[in-house]
Amino acid sequence: MKILTKTATIAICLNMFWFCIVSASSGNEESGLIAYQEQTVTISGRVNGSEGEVLPGASVFIRSLNLGVTSDINGLFSLSQVPVGTHVFEISYIGYEAYSREITVDGMANIDLGRIVLNPSANQLGEVIITGSIEGQQRAYNQQKNADQIKTIVSADLINQFPDINVGEALQRVAGVNIERDNGEGANIRIRGTPNNFVNVTLDGAQLPTTDGDNRTESLDLIPAELLASMEITKALIPEQDGDAIGGSVNLQTPTARSQKGRLSGTVAGGYADIFQRGSFRSKLKYEKRFADDKFGMVVSGSYYETVNGEERFEGDWRKRRVGEEDNVTVLDELTLRPLLNLRQRIGVGITFDYKFNQNSMFYTSVKYNSLNDENERYRIRLRTRGAFNETGNPFVAGITDPDGSIENGSSTRFRRDMRDDRQTRENITFNVGGEHLIANSLKVDYGYNLSRSERESFEERAVFRAENLIYDIDLSDPDFPQFIPRNFDTSDYSQYQFGAYQRNLPSIFGGFNQTLFANAALPFRLGSKVNGEIKSGAKLRLQETFRTENNIQYAEFDGLYTMDQVVGDEQGTIFDGRYDMGAFPSPSRALTHFRDNFDLYIFQPGESLINTASNTYVANEDVRAWYSQFKLDFGKLSMVGGVRFEETYADYEANIIELRDGSEAAIPTEGEQYYSFWLPSLSLKYEVQRNFNLRASYFRSFARPNFIDIVPREQRNFADAELFRGNPNLLPASADNFDVLGEYYFSTDGTISLGAYYKRIENFIFEQTSIIEDDPIFENFNLIQPVNGDVADVFGAEFTFAKKFTFLPGWLSGFGFYGNYTYTHSSSSFVREREIDGEIVVQRRDDVPLVGQADHTWNAALYYDYKKFTIRGALNYNDRFIQTFDVDPFFDRFREERYQLDANASYRINDNLTVFIEAQNLLDNPVVEFQERRSQVTNREIYGWTARFGVNFKF
Repeated sequence: MKILTKTATIAICLNMFWFCIVSASSGNEESGLIAYQEQTVTISGRVNGSEGEVLPGASVFIRSLNLGVTSDINGLFSLSQVPVGTHVFEISYIGYEAYSREITVDGMANIDLGRIVLNPSANQLGEVIITGSIEGQQRAYNQQKNADQIKTIVSADLINQFPDINVGEALQRVAGVNIERDNGEGANIRIRGTPNNFVNVTLDGAQLPTTDGDNRTESLDLIPAELLASMEITKALIPEQDGDAIGGSVNLQTPTARSQKGRLSGTVAGGYADIFQRGSFRSKLKYEKRFADDKFGMVVSGSYYETVNGEERFEGDWRKRRVGEEDNVTVLDELTLRPLLNLRQRIGVGITFDYKFNQNSMFYTSVKYNSLNDENERYRIRLRTRGAFNETGNPFVAGITDPDGSIENGSSTRFRRDMRDDRQTRENITFNVGGEHLIANSLKVDYGYNLSRSERESFEERAVFRAENLIYDIDLSDPDFPQFIPRNFDTSDYSQYQFGAYQRNLPSIFGGFNQTLFANAALPFRLGSKVNGEIKSGAKLRLQETFRTENNIQYAEFDGLYTMDQVVGDEQGTIFDGRYDMGAFPSPSRALTHFRDNFDLYIFQPGESLINTASNTYVANEDVRAWYSQFKLDFGKLSMVGGVRFEETYADYEANIIELRDGSEAAIPTEGEQYYSFWLPSLSLKYEVQRNFNLRASYFRSFARPNFIDIVPREQRNFADAELFRGNPNLLPASADNFDVLGEYYFSTDGTISLGAYYKRIENFIFEQTSIIEDDPIFENFNLIQPVNGDVADVFGAEFTFAKKFTFLPGWLSGFGFYGNYTYTHSSSSFVREREIDGEIVVQRRDDVPLVGQADHTWNAALYYDYKKFTIRGALNYNDRFIQTFDVDPFFDRFREERYQLDANASYRINDNLTVFIEAQNLLDNPVVEFQERRSQVTNREIYGWTARFGVNFKF
């Protein structure tokens, strides 16, 4: 392991300094510090509702001492430094009546108040307003209100009120969050207009190694939403949190046992996918119980989901080509039709144990397993001109023609049909162990070890057939649905398609291994009689390995006659409401049988196989060490949390560079490393205007590490698409200064309203740049796609949230409610690129470009009716247009168009144990549309169809 740097040593010394100051001041009244060790006690207990429900986030307070604490996720609290005397002890919780009692402290022993029961509030009509459908989110609002920094907490109850089946989809309901979809399901997220690798995602505090080759964070479609207790989205960091979160930090929390009686709950449901006319099945089961006088708790949960998903999709490739005698004419050079049918199985299992030695000491351990299995068949038509535009002034005819319209030899146009049979398994297993203890009534210590392993294994068979020397008439009269019409070719004559290639990945493996060890210690103190504080310090060590192994085998020729009619499969119908007729394709089973029966006649391509294998094989290791010192001061209405965090990162990699040697390709091993460190100061302020009204402000510095795949010096060549992907070992981490202000009000019965603004100044932001390759004999006119650093980006925006059930309305009208949020974001970025043109270095600059992934407007609006046993909800989500990649030449700017998604669900509670429900997703079936430079140049269009599920929830 690398020797500690000087700055790391300073950080450790700073930690020790904090504790020395407090220790040296203990017992010295003249210094202004009151010794908490002498004649003070700890008051502990558990806060519950009248139905036995746990109440986390309850405010526990002794007003005369300005001394307070909040209950944890299990409703437990521990209030230290309570001096001798008689004090009024208060507990408040949104939606519940306030609790108050006098407590006399004699200084001889700690006080355990046991179980404290709060009663639900009632509205002006005397009706109790806390119901099962909202009580979980009420707990989240209490935790959110009493948090030290700006955060949003989404409870399992609120998650379950939407028809979201994975974590990515559930997060789209949060202000400022955009999601990206895979096969129609939410997969990756962006927060506040920043790229997805600017977001730190953890499961119970443990960062997950990714199985997604393009990102640093794990794809969130792997994790079932229904197995979570809550999602905690932090947008303003404090020193105790990981600093690699410019956009924000998301912690996915799994449940701990709360019920002493034991509780079994679950779901059984079936469903239907419209676009594929197939069924689905979903089930969930959870058992929780506390034993041995509440000391020991156990939660066992499992989830299974099986469905058919996928997409109807086409892609367009727009380029500047020579058309006859004209140069640099924008043409649609290629059109690809690629529907995908996918059988998906998602499994989630979690087991959690905890043991409480007493109210102030506990130990926990948990294991979580998630897997996602995809078996898909993709049938693709690729219509390619390959630049064969030969009629001057006419970019709507491709192919070499003579005056009578017939074809001449040598045309490079192609009509390609291929089939891909792909079987992919992704899985993650995470093990956590740790503890929390109160030592000598004052020192709070917590520690833990996390071990997480992720892996994706993919087996792929691909058969390609093609016809050449075609003439295309290109119809762009409807730019949303362009047409390539062959003039001299019968597309349904499958004997005209010659064998092009047979490719195999056996298998492709991508995964990672992550270990984290951490420890924290917090020491409370008092300044005078009114100011309370806490000094907290900690350290973390994280060791991560990420690897990718490709095993690609390619056969591009066949010794004999091999046409597609020999292995043709079933007709595949039409897509996009009959606009495109897909016809038939190679049958996966027949193509594989032909390969096995005629193996000796397939001609192996060592060069292509080597390139595809070696360029996608690498190992990257990353060691992260972090230390922090943090203080908290509570002056009554005003509280502050601040300090500094230090993080250093050491990364190394082993990869391959492909070189041409002696007329053939060779894989040359290469190694490299990166080291960088950051000091990350922060300060968060909270001012309690009144009991349920907070004003907040914060500053923090943060950073974002590059994706592993981006820093490896790899070169992935795609001659079929004329694209070259290159890594960038010189890529720098991005860093940012972040400012936030927020006003938040929590209604006394239920709900919240908040308004905030934020500003980020990001240096060395990272984006994927697309440009054209010039003066290269091998890759002439290829698109070069490479991650690069920009210069500076400024991001500012505002967020508004409103959630309220209209309990003030009379009778049945009180069942109506609204949940919604709106985020406005604006950004401006610039970057400089140096390139060699005609032997000279030319500096090119572009300014005032939006940050990649930043949408100006995003919002959610959900109107619901929840009265007695019946609930119905409609939810509309909106994401505005945003830029995906750009270059100094605006021609390469790629955008994603705005999109709406409408979901709905309804339920009826038969009794306390059974609820039936129906839910539907994507009812509008709005397409995902991407385009290049202008809206008429569509590069991608995909639809997913609507899905519906119906079933029953039970609990006993």
